[in-house]
Amino acid sequence: MDARDRPPRVVIAEDDDDMRTVMCELISGLGVEVDAAASGGELVRLLTDDRPIDLIVTDVRMPWMTGYNVALSARNSGLSVPIIIVTAFPDEALAAQVERLGSAVLLAKPFRPEELLSLVRERLPAARAEA
Repeated sequence: MDARDRPPRVVIAEDDDDMRTVMCELISGLGVEVDAAASGGELVRLLTDDRPIDLIVTDVRMPWMTGYNVALSARNSGLSVPIIIVTAFPDEALAAQVERLGSAVLLAKPFRPEELLSLVRERLPAARAEA
């Protein structure tokens, strides 16, 4: 299937069940396909399946492997999609690490739903994400 013939696919990784549910509901409202992971291990599995990914949204602190480490591994393996890294503990060191990932942004918790949606819209292919 040609990339223009499918909805954008967003992969969301968040170990807090309630937060993951809210993020999935918000982002799926944009008319995109959403797959969710509850741990770094599940995120790795989603990133290594054969389906294309257009955006990754991941929490930093998760079981098995941090969201940042999964994102770094994805970059090192050639995956260049945009990444939104979410954390309740933002600091300058993490912000610098995220910046070095390229095409990545840090979002501090708690955030307003509009903040997340705005970042998602900005990073998805414009012609394929609903406004």
